[in-house]
Amino acid sequence: MKWDVEFKTNLLLGFYVAALIASNLLGGKLMPIGFGNRGLTVSIIMFPFLFLITDIVGEVQGKKKARQFVNIGLISLLVVLLWQLFSLSVPAAVPNEWYNTFNESYKTVFSLSLTFTIASILAFFFGQYVDVATYHIFRKKHKGKYIWLRNNISTIFGQFVDSSIWTLIAFSPKLFDGTFTLFSIYSIIIVPYWLAKVVVAFLDTPLAYLGIWWLRSKDKKG
Repeated sequence: MKWDVEFKTNLLLGFYVAALIASNLLGGKLMPIGFGNRGLTVSIIMFPFLFLITDIVGEVQGKKKARQFVNIGLISLLVVLLWQLFSLSVPAAVPNEWYNTFNESYKTVFSLSLTFTIASILAFFFGQYVDVATYHIFRKKHKGKYIWLRNNISTIFGQFVDSSIWTLIAFSPKLFDGTFTLFSIYSIIIVPYWLAKVVVAFLDTPLAYLGIWWLRSKDKKG
């Protein structure tokens, strides 16, 4: 197997699409964060890798290639959405009581995931485009220096856009019925989750350097 740039780029694309779909399908579960009864979605671990991967690819192969990743990710989400709609609309065979219970659980889980997917499509698209654009603005401004700076700044902006759009769409019923105000949505949900993503972005900075080095490294045969 020849580990050239093309193969490694395709491998990153596979990880990118996998992390994107996993974060949407699995993001409904909260994990404890060590104090009180608060929790963070498990996608907090997966989703930052999307921004990391587009930064790595954009640094080595340019903004056009990074945007191709975003477009492919968008198409993948749309395909998943169509399959979810199909699977939920098809009548289920109910051979016994156990399967009836299973089918109700199936509908509950994937209907919730469907809501997340719809919200994620717009949030992902705009958040990723902001990330890619910001990264390359700073890359040009600093003449290729300070990878750590543009990696973090672009992710901070992109994650804020993504978190804002996703939460406002996902919680729009609560916003319209008066359960939440715009201020409470930002202060209770958007900003805390965004800050958690920012922390993850800072922590994965060494991975950005490692990924760029790996993608640029010479071909290896194995």
